[in-house]
Amino acid sequence: MNNTPKIKTIILLSDGIAEHDDQSRGVAMWIAKLTGAEILETRIPELSGVVKLKVYRASHTLVNGNRKDARNWLAIASADVMVRKVGQWFAERNFYEGTREVLIISAGSDCSPYNLSLGYMWRCVCATISTSKMLGTDPFDFAIIPEYEFPLKKTNILATLGVPNTLTKKKLKDEAVNLLEEYPLDPGEKWTIIIGGNDKNHIVKPDWIKKNIGYLMRVAEIEGINLYISVTGNITREADETLRLLMSRADSIKGYFRESDEKKAPLPLFISHSDEIFCTENKLNLILGALTAGKRVVILRMDWKKNIKNFIKKTIAFMVNLGAVNQKFLLGYTRYEVLFRHLIRQNYVVEFNDWRRRRHGKSSSNEEDSAILEEFNEAKRAANWIASTWNTLF
Repeated sequence: MNNTPKIKTIILLSDGIAEHDDQSRGVAMWIAKLTGAEILETRIPELSGVVKLKVYRASHTLVNGNRKDARNWLAIASADVMVRKVGQWFAERNFYEGTREVLIISAGSDCSPYNLSLGYMWRCVCATISTSKMLGTDPFDFAIIPEYEFPLKKTNILATLGVPNTLTKKKLKDEAVNLLEEYPLDPGEKWTIIIGGNDKNHIVKPDWIKKNIGYLMRVAEIEGINLYISVTGNITREADETLRLLMSRADSIKGYFRESDEKKAPLPLFISHSDEIFCTENKLNLILGALTAGKRVVILRMDWKKNIKNFIKKTIAFMVNLGAVNQKFLLGYTRYEVLFRHLIRQNYVVEFNDWRRRRHGKSSSNEEDSAILEEFNEAKRAANWIASTWNTLF
């Protein structure tokens, strides 16, 4: 008789944030494919204001906690409905305390104390994605942490290049097929340009549009390439007018979409069928999604907003590049440079200026540039790690 523990049920906790849910669903999906486990999903309570602050401050008791601590915390965290639902799932499947067949998984700091508390309650395995602000990573059996959070080297931590997601090559292809009827594509070489909007760090200016997007339009006109452009955030009125003026003069533009328009851009279609994908650095989720789909991405660097906070961030980043300061001191968005450096070294992404030099250099390098050497799928890698090390926990 084989008594080897096997994951039969995955309980996924959701905080309602799409990006977090996509991360945990991605890992859960691949674990299910590997083990045949079912996935059950429930939402954590929605807390706000003083109540939320009080509840999360109290979660520090869980760091070295036990079942009693978990019960006490869940009682003040308005988790009665969620606890009853999970208890019902356990009862229906004849799972008992200390089961070796259940994994609780979640992403984001808000979910982490609920995740750990349920783990204490039923003495089952817990996995978190990203570092919990309140709890860290030590209390969890598995912690999936991106490199830009500078995870420690520990047996319960898997350092990933980016965050996991649910995208697969097949999923992207299926979505693209569904969109083809509504958005028929022109034959020939296709490029997709994704422009993230202004945020607290970056700003899209008219000069940036002329220098970068204008250049790509000129190349496309000369070489007969079809361009598809998506603006996925707000840009200044002046930048928008500059972009529209350039597009009005370019026959190469075959599709243009704004996130604020009634219809969102059919990005799965564009990404699936594009020969080149250009994306601004602030759309990390789209960059990682394209890589997971097997596409290399050309990064478009952006202008930084001028303020004291960004000045400090950039100064520290400069000192890190000189080797004078440890990279752990990087602040905010500049931490992603760690990720970009990894991706560039492995040829998953390429800097726009490097792409320009290569394109104007040896034509024989095109095939090498466009090839991704290894599969990029952090959700699948995390799932393999959990499944392969599962038995070592017992």
